[in-house]
Amino acid sequence: MNIKTPLLAALGGIALLTCSSVMARAVHVRMISVSPHGRYHTIQAAINAAPEHSRKEVIIRIGPGTYKELVTVPSYDSHLDLIGAGARKTVITFNLGARDKNKAGHEIGTFHTPTVTILGRHITVSQLTIANTYGKGSQAVAVRTGDGPVIFHHCRFIGWQDTVYVHNPRARIYFGHCMIQGAIDFIFGKSRAVFNHCLIRCTGDGCVTAPATPLHQKYGLVFLHCRVAAGKGVPKGVVHLGRPWRKYGYTAFIDCYMGRQIAPAGWLNWGHTNYYKTARFFEFHSTGPGADVSARVKWSHQLTSKQAKAITVNAVLGPGHW
Repeated sequence: MNIKTPLLAALGGIALLTCSSVMARAVHVRMISVSPHGRYHTIQAAINAAPEHSRKEVIIRIGPGTYKELVTVPSYDSHLDLIGAGARKTVITFNLGARDKNKAGHEIGTFHTPTVTILGRHITVSQLTIANTYGKGSQAVAVRTGDGPVIFHHCRFIGWQDTVYVHNPRARIYFGHCMIQGAIDFIFGKSRAVFNHCLIRCTGDGCVTAPATPLHQKYGLVFLHCRVAAGKGVPKGVVHLGRPWRKYGYTAFIDCYMGRQIAPAGWLNWGHTNYYKTARFFEFHSTGPGADVSARVKWSHQLTSKQAKAITVNAVLGPGHW
């Protein structure tokens, strides 16, 4: 599939940053560079060199290349910016699956598969790709977020099952002009997360989302002005927009384009549970061949114009520089 849009052009762009010099740690912005020929050869080494609990911005500029490593931003890191040389030029990749075994011979489980784990607060990631190349047959997370807030701009996330895991119910996560690719439950979790002007690429006949939103949480996974498109070879009408991983799962698609791969029913129950009775699944003003709501499941909801207008980035995530 070849979708020529300004979004994809932006994903291949390069973020240009300028700074007169590298300043002292606690006074001005600190710059750390990662490259095959620089002081730091791995992204993790650069993160480890960043000051803990920083109240000032720390920028890690990651040069072009493919970095095959597991990356963790610890919970004691804050105000950290990871900036690649372009979403198609800087790639972080690994290939752990939930069925892989640890040293004791036990399966490691979904929680321990992410290529990148972000546990810190006020973390921004831009202009790079995060991939889990395990493929079919197991949950295999590309990125997992923790406390947040975490912001992703012009990034690509590639996986098959469970690509993006927004884990923490207390967290606020923002994805702007990103591409997220997968087949089965590939955007899931408990957090409040907004996907704004993103490309959602379906590569198999599963569900796009699997929300586990707590009952007390007003919002869950919110898609604004996104394009939900099919990868090469995906048949018509085989992809569902979501299924409730937990009883009160929340997903909303507002002003989105939906390709022909979207099933007429739109939404799927979780196995033989009664979760459909309490799930919160919403749509408004979708366009495209998969947007016909006449055959949607009765337990999904069509928002009114007034209701949809109230669901903004700030309404979901709170005030901030998203």
